[in-house]
Amino acid sequence: MLPFGNNGEENAIERIVTIVTPQEAFLAAFSLHPAGVAVITGQLDDGTPAGFTATSLASFSATPPRATVNIAQHASSYPAVALGKAVVLHFLSSDQVGVSRTMAGAFPLRFTGDHWGPGMGGLPQLRGVRAALLATVVAVTEVGDNATIVLEINDGETHPDYPPLVYVDRRYHSVGEIVAG
Repeated sequence: MLPFGNNGEENAIERIVTIVTPQEAFLAAFSLHPAGVAVITGQLDDGTPAGFTATSLASFSATPPRATVNIAQHASSYPAVALGKAVVLHFLSSDQVGVSRTMAGAFPLRFTGDHWGPGMGGLPQLRGVRAALLATVVAVTEVGDNATIVLEINDGETHPDYPPLVYVDRRYHSVGEIVAG
């Protein structure tokens, strides 16, 4: 049995976890690892808005300011993150679960509605986000069927009063209390 929750708490939940394959171990471990929810938007070569929900957005370097995100090469939005393309990184607020699901859903429906408009760099930009960063794709590393995209940040805006949206244990959450200072 593996403890779930703080080890010292009486109400900690115990789960029995049987790991059979490396993929099952990977999925089990990463489902328990909290991740911020982001949406990356850009345009296809014909100007069509494109975007996708990602929990793989991560900082890469502070100088120069760069981030990374991962995407499947067969994804409908993959052409929007080609080398040299401009994109907007959106850090979602806790009230944007619907936006996250929309941007992860059917490609033709992702930009139906009033959750977005033209924004930085003339690109599709989501409304009500915690932060938005305008970036340029400076590297694409393809590995198997996936790719890691390196993005250099050019501009941005933040709204720190909006609480963040996180994804853990296959569910959306809002960040709770601070446990240590």
